[in-house]
Amino acid sequence: MADIFYIGMDLCSDFTQLSYYNDIKREPESVSQLNNKETYLMPNILFYSTDTEHWYVGGEASEARFNENGTVVDGIFENIGSDEKIVIEEREYTYQELFMMMVKLHIDSFLYRYEAAEIKKLVISVDDFNVQIFQLLSRLYKDMGIPKDAIEITSHLDSGLFYIFNQPTELWNNSVALYDYSADGLNYYRIDIQKNKDPKTITVVHEDYTEQMSLSKYGNDTYQMDIDFARIGEYESKKAYISAVFLTGVGFSNKWMKKSTNVLCQGRRVFVGQNIYTKGACYRAVGGEYMSFYEDYFVETKENILSDIGIALGDEKDTFVPIVTGGKQWYNTHGEVSVILDDTDVITIVYKNHKTGEEKRETVRIHGLPKRPNKTTKLSVEVEFDSPHEGAVIIRDLGFGKLFPTTNKIYRKEFDI
Repeated sequence: MADIFYIGMDLCSDFTQLSYYNDIKREPESVSQLNNKETYLMPNILFYSTDTEHWYVGGEASEARFNENGTVVDGIFENIGSDEKIVIEEREYTYQELFMMMVKLHIDSFLYRYEAAEIKKLVISVDDFNVQIFQLLSRLYKDMGIPKDAIEITSHLDSGLFYIFNQPTELWNNSVALYDYSADGLNYYRIDIQKNKDPKTITVVHEDYTEQMSLSKYGNDTYQMDIDFARIGEYESKKAYISAVFLTGVGFSNKWMKKSTNVLCQGRRVFVGQNIYTKGACYRAVGGEYMSFYEDYFVETKENILSDIGIALGDEKDTFVPIVTGGKQWYNTHGEVSVILDDTDVITIVYKNHKTGEEKRETVRIHGLPKRPNKTTKLSVEVEFDSPHEGAVIIRDLGFGKLFPTTNKIYRKEFDI
């Protein structure tokens, strides 16, 4: 019998982390490097060995480059948008091909540890939405030979929420602070929980401190870095009552925090971990009970849509049929319903603010369809997004079986809400 895995993947520019759901412990478990059990950070480099005619990735690539003849490939993330091609053993590779190979090899390096392993769900967490990376990863299921819906792409912010809200409840009785100190600098997220509102809401406030604090700015001056971070921590802690603080990112990997530790630990618990995002992605992969906070709360972040979009049936009750609901990431939100026109040639699109209930309506008249008997025109109505507040409603003529074939007409109504 095959081992079935729910996997979370944190895909950063310099390194990748993996975790899998441990059914016995009932929590995600980080995957260490094969050749170094002490670290979970797998470098994003490839090595092609001319000795073995074999590709290596991560820690194995770092080791093989010193023991075998071949070619090292790095800077894959930074060059993802480049048209440049690399020639290795008389074969040309694009950076896009190398990126996909790297991701697949990272996953395979874990799966190869088992005689028979299958992916039930893989959630890949990236720093922020990037069209090219999203499009590339959306095709990964073909390379992996798994169903399309077995792979999902999310963000660090979303993964952080999944991690935090699957910790003991007492840690998020009040606001929660998440500091992400990456190679690009420091970002701060305050997660506010409003339980007494209708709907109950989780709101994320983001502060960009990358100009004030970055690893390149300080070099070896960890004393000043500690002073500056303590000042930021003290300033932010005065804005809300914070139950817990989570610190992640390579900037927190060394033991430089002294004054700032005293500031952060005043009346709250502090956790430091490089694997917050990979474990959060793993919780999302499992779903079920680990999705409950998304079901119980309306989640308001910079990447989530705030409105429900649907159609009004035009009946006595003015029934609203949602196509998509707010509180989800815009790039993972898509919906579709089918309608049969009943003595009308119009569809009323409703944009409803999920929190306030405020509505905006637009009427779309369906022109150019052939004359058909009543209730024999079937349409599909889809909603897709280009940003948290921009997108389009797409209406397609489906015809009505063999009697009234489709005209293949498509109507597109763009919106900005």
